[in-house]
Amino acid sequence: MVDRELAKGIRVDSLFMGIRLGMTQKEFFAYCWEMNKQGIFTDGPGNMSVEYEIKELKYLAFMHFYPDFYENKIYKMPVKFSYKGWAPWNKQLFADSLQLDVLRLYKKWYGDGFIKITNPDKGDLYVKVDGNRRIIISRYDDLHVMVMYADLLLDQELQKNQFISR
Repeated sequence: MVDRELAKGIRVDSLFMGIRLGMTQKEFFAYCWEMNKQGIFTDGPGNMSVEYEIKELKYLAFMHFYPDFYENKIYKMPVKFSYKGWAPWNKQLFADSLQLDVLRLYKKWYGDGFIKITNPDKGDLYVKVDGNRRIIISRYDDLHVMVMYADLLLDQELQKNQFISR
């Protein structure tokens, strides 16, 4: 799937809510500051991420994110989702339900094409690749679902350079 998509030669840099792969650190901070002033984004736990309260899921949830930068540009974006009312006794708010809820949302945002991969250690993962952009949706723990966006062109280049430099 990765080879097929990369062979198309198209760039898909859109992530979510106006954030994109290749956005500079300065652009990202300015954009988040503006969204914060509008009351859309807030500071995440410990001021270590951006928090967005998402109302598009079955239950009210939080989306926490903060990008990985390479040469001052976004190349990966880890995102953690959690239901707002999660507690050990609220089984309907556990990550297995949340993962399917996030998958439904992502199909609305990015269209069909997610494939299910079963990993013996991590359980079910859902993966979609569009051009250079890969999205992986996985269960992180009982509370969280992790979504990882990556620019595959840069990811491959970094892996290749790491291998060469060893």
